[in-house]
Amino acid sequence: MTLYRPAPVQPLSRFQSRSLLQPLPLSQPLVLAIALAISSGASADTASDSPGPTGSPGYTLEELIVTAQKREQSSMEVPIAIGTFSPQDMENTGALVLDDIDDYIPGFDSGGGLTQARFSIRGIESANISSGGDASVATFYDGVYLPRAATTIAFSDMERIEILKGPQGTLAGRNAAAGSINMVPNQPLPDSSEGFIQLKAGNYGLQRWEGMLNLPLADNLALRANLLSNNFDGYIDNQLPGGSDIGEQDNLTGRLALLWQLSDSTELQLNYDFDDTDNGPAAVSGYRQGKVSFDEAYNDVIDGQETRDMYSAGLRLNHTFDDNWTLGWWANHRELDTTNRQDEDGTGSVYTYLDTDNIESSEITYTELQLNYNSDRINFVGGLTYSRENKSQDTHITSTAETASTLATQVANGLLDALSGGTIPALDHLWNPADWDTLFGVLTGGGSPGDFAGLGIPAYSNAEYQAALGGIYGAGYGPLLNGYHEVLAAGWVNSDYAGSLWTETVSNTGTFTNYGIYADIDIAVTDQWNLIFGLRYSKDEKEFSWGNPLSTMASNINAERGYYASLGIPFVGDIPTATNFLSPLSLSGVGLVNSQVTAADEWSKTTGRAVVQYHINEDLMSFLSYSTGYTSGGFDSFVLNSSITPLDPEDVANIEWGLKGDFFDNRLRTQFSYFKMDYKNRQKSVTSADPSIPGLAAPIIISGDEEIDGWELSLTWVPTRSLQLSMVTTMRNSDSEYENYIDAQGNLSDGSSETPDTLTAYTLSLDWAPDFKLPGNLNLHLDYVFNEQDFGPDSPNYLPEYETIENFGDDQKILNARLAWSSEDEHYLLALWGKNLLDNQYTGIPGGLTASDLGTAHTQVSAPLTWGIDARYNF
Repeated sequence: MTLYRPAPVQPLSRFQSRSLLQPLPLSQPLVLAIALAISSGASADTASDSPGPTGSPGYTLEELIVTAQKREQSSMEVPIAIGTFSPQDMENTGALVLDDIDDYIPGFDSGGGLTQARFSIRGIESANISSGGDASVATFYDGVYLPRAATTIAFSDMERIEILKGPQGTLAGRNAAAGSINMVPNQPLPDSSEGFIQLKAGNYGLQRWEGMLNLPLADNLALRANLLSNNFDGYIDNQLPGGSDIGEQDNLTGRLALLWQLSDSTELQLNYDFDDTDNGPAAVSGYRQGKVSFDEAYNDVIDGQETRDMYSAGLRLNHTFDDNWTLGWWANHRELDTTNRQDEDGTGSVYTYLDTDNIESSEITYTELQLNYNSDRINFVGGLTYSRENKSQDTHITSTAETASTLATQVANGLLDALSGGTIPALDHLWNPADWDTLFGVLTGGGSPGDFAGLGIPAYSNAEYQAALGGIYGAGYGPLLNGYHEVLAAGWVNSDYAGSLWTETVSNTGTFTNYGIYADIDIAVTDQWNLIFGLRYSKDEKEFSWGNPLSTMASNINAERGYYASLGIPFVGDIPTATNFLSPLSLSGVGLVNSQVTAADEWSKTTGRAVVQYHINEDLMSFLSYSTGYTSGGFDSFVLNSSITPLDPEDVANIEWGLKGDFFDNRLRTQFSYFKMDYKNRQKSVTSADPSIPGLAAPIIISGDEEIDGWELSLTWVPTRSLQLSMVTTMRNSDSEYENYIDAQGNLSDGSSETPDTLTAYTLSLDWAPDFKLPGNLNLHLDYVFNEQDFGPDSPNYLPEYETIENFGDDQKILNARLAWSSEDEHYLLALWGKNLLDNQYTGIPGGLTASDLGTAHTQVSAPLTWGIDARYNF
């Protein structure tokens, strides 16, 4: 995988710490309307009984069916905190992938792009920087587990999205410690011929075509096919030739599903889906001249791209024995190849060039056998699961000779300062002959440029030089010096190497096998009381390897070896104690260099849940639950020591109280949950410039314990037949204790922290269907997203000079709107939409691999105002 991807821009990471403890701004009309509604709901007009599909002139609180408990239920009946996203929600917001919906699901955050998506539930985000680890949020598509590089499946012909919050260790299994995500596509309809074609077009070259066809082929056979093509030019111009603009997208995805009703009691479904994506590289904008530009970028990455070539084939078999017993079996095989080469400096300067690339291949086979029993009083589900994933990954980090010489100059200045006591002025650049002569003269005690006796390995025998080395390590130059004494000796200070590339590679392979057995029973003790108990046993077996841990030069490698040998100087790749001067690979304690290292381990865990559910009346339900979850242990792709000491599994226990119900004659829907989670051995990814780790700043995994408590609230109110208002928010406190580490700026970060509860964030929505006497129906949809920022000295990577960045740390306010017209027969739809109508743009805190040593920090920039039209024809 790519060594570093900047943290998501704050507006793209929603509900990170939210509270309604402070008053919401009453200047917002939707907040005032909701407050008045709750206080005087009985005086509102009665909501229409008419259904509420796209374009219909009326709203009701509709029932949404989910399969969160492995059976079909109303979402309001499930004793789990669950966020849902419907096809109408997808239309209103223009959402394409999971990264587009976190504004509307309290407690859910996302980011990270196509191949390294990061999902967070209730503040728990997967470390997910290593192919040897696992996610803390399990993701499923059509009931099948997805590997980490496959989770950004486009919402093409999707029936619904379910976000299950809190440990789902019983029904979802391993890697669902924080929660799970279910993406449910539409299934073939055996008795209906239907379809649609739709275009979404907008500024910045947006063109998104989508089509679907459902076709009965015989009385017992039906086919459903969908195809989506999405193209977007990007919203920030790259000023360098050949580079991609920020936000550039080009993807094609589709699915085929064939349903065969073998008999009245048995049906078989065959599925095939594919994804072909060729996006631009990660959208980063450099911190230059005291600012981050919202209009232009200087990304000079060579062949920058983020691609995925993926396909999947599977089957589902359902059989009904009688009125009570059913059996389901599904199996799926998915294969994918990804690349992810991205700029890591954001400057466009060859003297600070650095890029990373992740080339990954994965194939996973998943199967599940499930048995269900349903009666008036008992609902039981039990099953067996098995998955096996084979993966390979090459991680490259590439710099130019110019970058190497820049860093070598820093090392040289550190040497001169230590040896001369600060009496020698700092060198400008070692490619300047006078600067090289100065350095050489000091290191050799006045020797000539042709005398190499004072360089390389022999230099370690010089007592004065050895003492200087110790001082430089103490001054924080250790990581640079550890590799660059060989760089200096090997001739990288020679400008003849201009334009050469230095590429370091870490190769990993892995085979991961998981077994699971689960059972869950729901007993209706009375008409009002239900007791639910569930258990699951999971076992994970992992084999993992590291290969090619040392550096190679991209050009003239054999000639270099001969040149160094003629001078009696060891080449850097031949020095047994040498480490990579850029990548953070740690060799201590392993004893194997320039060869393959392998490791194997296994972990197992029994997780479960106990739930008491009480139906207060037919419209109101409450529950109290205790649940546990587990994320498998694993290995760090970039730290060989984890072959000896693997990552420990994550364990979590959660106590939760929830309330779901409809009030005021089914005009106000409320979903509320209070939770308290206790995490052990949570794996957390941080970017560190730790002097004890050779190389530049890089992502590492630290572990610790965390206690999280908070609440989530979703409200939907239908005051009249033509108006619907909604609000979502959450508040969360977090007490944690992690290992102390050095951040990307080289500052000590305290591992113990408490997240304050004074931050406020919420999303408000309005739908209005005016009953005008016009042909067809109108619907106006508005979203207002508010997120209070808290950038300060305690924030990771914070520096005071970043305060000069435009809008840095400002509260984020995003307004979106869509006005849609549909014909009376609903065959035609036209819509005008705009996102970020206030045209507010925000950045995160700059950071990255090169922030500390090259001074080239960068960050992501949120999208500006975008607008366009939708056109759809249903048939």
